[in-house]
Amino acid sequence: MKLSIRQQALLIVLLYAAIFFIAFAISKTLLYVFVFSLISILVVNFIYKNLLKIKIPHPISVTLSLIIYFGVLVYAFVNIIPLVVNQIGSFYEFMKKILDSKYWENYLVDNPELSKVIGNLADWASPRISELFNNFLLDFAKKLPGIGVIIFYSILFTVYVTIYTKWTTKSLPGLFPKRVRPLIEDFLTKLGNSLQSYVDVILLGALIVGVSFYFLFTIFLPEYTILLSFWGFITNFIPIVGVVIEWIPILIVTLGLGFKNFLIVNSIVAIVHLGAFLFFIFIMKHKADINPVLMLIFIFLVGLVYGLVGTFFAVPVAIFFVTLWNEFIKSELDETRI
Repeated sequence: MKLSIRQQALLIVLLYAAIFFIAFAISKTLLYVFVFSLISILVVNFIYKNLLKIKIPHPISVTLSLIIYFGVLVYAFVNIIPLVVNQIGSFYEFMKKILDSKYWENYLVDNPELSKVIGNLADWASPRISELFNNFLLDFAKKLPGIGVIIFYSILFTVYVTIYTKWTTKSLPGLFPKRVRPLIEDFLTKLGNSLQSYVDVILLGALIVGVSFYFLFTIFLPEYTILLSFWGFITNFIPIVGVVIEWIPILIVTLGLGFKNFLIVNSIVAIVHLGAFLFFIFIMKHKADINPVLMLIFIFLVGLVYGLVGTFFAVPVAIFFVTLWNEFIKSELDETRI
């Protein structure tokens, strides 16, 4: 049976995708470079688009977007990352002290059942946090030599793809047979728009959470303001699941603030996340036609195969397959019905 042009395009796209996914499974360095380059390129493009909106010429917009992006990264590595690293050790000890001292028993004396439940959870969490912390340090030490390579190539790809965006977008369809190129061009355009919308929303959400945490913890935990702001910013790049990962240490350390402050801090955190989550879901539903259940499934599956870094590009993978479905499979099925 002869395949239609759309079916041929679908099979070729799936073949290229399979090659990439297998390569990522074999080489984690390749995966890291791809993920960080993709995020960097889309963030730079976000800055570039906004500069164009205020009538700054294209060459100057490209240059400024790269300078702003890498300027922020350099500032972070010089002024923020060292502070975060310095605070991690004392923050871990602070968490352990709270879990071991059982502060909550003092202000839950009238509610022994709830106090017992929290105590059981603390007994379960304490050794696991220690294990996770130690494993993280060991894993980080092992990967330290490769981090330089990842950063170098990520910067290289970001700079060159940004400067030669038009050439890159025109060249990609050239990897496909001529007969399917019009379909591929349309697919890549819609995929690029959906991915850009995703990064725009996720970046804005992460900034909202990071800035909100900075002001919140300046009042309640000033010694860990930078760490918790940075933690809130980074974990919000993992939709849905990132909130849970982020909130666990916050719940633990705020147990030591007293019952009233515990409720105030976590209520504010909940409100901030609810707003960011509704904003994210609303935009992604309209821009990428993807629902939270599908995102959650992909975060689980991709994270299972590629580890923690996989969770950062799980939603882009979901967007890829949703766009693929809408452009090739759904259209084919609709035509078949006719």
